[in-house]
Formats: sequence, structure tokens, C-alpha cells
Amino acid sequence: MYRYTDNFELLNKMSRLAREELRHFEQVIAIMKKRGIEYRHLTPSRYAGELHKHIRKQEPGRLVDTLIVSAIIEARSCERFYSLIPYLDEDLAKFYESLLKSEARHFEDYLRLLPLSIAENKRVRVSFFLKKDNNLVLSQDSELRFHSGTP
Repeated sequence: MYRYTDNFELLNKMSRLAREELRHFEQVIAIMKKRGIEYRHLTPSRYAGELHKHIRKQEPGRLVDTLIVSAIIEARSCERFYSLIPYLDEDLAKFYESLLKSEARHFEDYLRLLPLSIAENKRVRVSFFLKKDNNLVLSQDSELRFHSGTP
């Protein structure tokens, strides 16, 4: 957010999104505590790290790529939540359904924030990152993570 101080819409949307994500984190911590699950450190997922490696360093490409990668990660989260819901108890399934709805909204928000002036470049970059996403999802991962491997 500190990089794009001249884009009020972006600042406002990202601020609201950050608050919502922190609320989700608090809800997860409460669920874990209630269920007696220890919160422990996990190494970062290979999936997001590999996608982020391809984000351009110079503007406006950096903003475009960051928004596209963020949208793809949110969409992949939707897929994973949807795939898991049938296997969960009723309370956890309801929570995951609420997360699914939020992630879908975040996906749309990221795409709406893409500058209109880069329409052609956007298609090329979305295609580029979707290919990376597909390769990451279909490849083996050494550690189980939410976005890793086939569901």
C-alpha cells in the first residue's frame, strides 16, 4: 500500500481487504484453540513463492503482476476451500464456505483494480501466470500446503 499512495481506490480496497484477512486469521486461531490444535510455524508455501518470483520489478508492471498473482492465489484458494467442504464437520464447513465467498470477492477485487490502460498486456500476463499456476499445482511438492499439488 505504501508504494501506491496516489491510487486512492487501491489504498481503500487493500486496507479493507487487510482488515478482513486479519479477522479471518483471528477466527482461525479461535477455532484452533477451541479444537485443541497447536499453532506452530510453517515454512512458506512453494506455490506462492514461485508465483511471486515472476513479478516484474519495475512499475507499472510490478503493480499489474502483483494484482494478477494475488487474484490467481485467491481463485486457487476458492478451489481448495470448495474441495474440502464436503469432508468437514458442519461448523468447519460453514466457516470454509464463508472463506470461499470472501476469497471469491477478493479475486474479483484484485482484477477490478488492474489499470484499464493495460488491457492487452493484462491478457498476456494473466496467461503467463496461469501457466505458472497450473505447473505448480500439478507438480509434486515436498511439503503439504494448502495450495500444493492436486487436491
